Amino acid sequence: MTIEDEELTTFLLELHRATGGDPGAQASMHAVGGVIGMDKQHAGKVAEELIGKGWAEVRTLSGGIGITAEGLEAARAAGGAAPAAGGAVLGKGPVLDTADRETVAALLDQVRATVAALKPGYTTLEEMVLDIKTLEVQLLSPKPKTAVVKAVLASLRAALQTNGGREAAQRIGETTGE
Repeated sequence: MTIEDEELTTFLLELHRATGGDPGAQASMHAVGGVIGMDKQHAGKVAEELIGKGWAEVRTLSGGIGITAEGLEAARAAGGAAPAAGGAVLGKGPVLDTADRETVAALLDQVRATVAALKPGYTTLEEMVLDIKTLEVQLLSPKPKTAVVKAVLASLRAALQTNGGREAAQRIGETTGE
């Protein structure tokens, strides 16, 4: 199976990375497109093409998509690496390195998609959104603090576990080494 269009390939590989190659995971099509420099409208069009090819599927009406088995095959044929067993774990240094930043960014994609699908109370939703924003701000810093990121992820993990986001909470635990 080959992919003709370079743009489709780039989007598919980013979806593969954002979902960790897990057909059960989902990511925002807009976030996937944003990572590779697409605006929301264009990302939606490219995602529709992937869905049409059977490489992705709609998960939520708000733009959540997942990669299919055929999409995994196509991504691997295009150079996408198979997901590492156990996933990436944040380093122990005081500041996040490049790999840690990428890990947190991918984790944030999954958390955003999960939070969008949940129906927690207003206060809990507000807490999770503020935690997400705190992580986003840390990633903007030239020296994002590992301790801050881990503390905020622990807060998100607790909120997700009690509100139906167990899969995302488990991934946070794996990423933080808990």
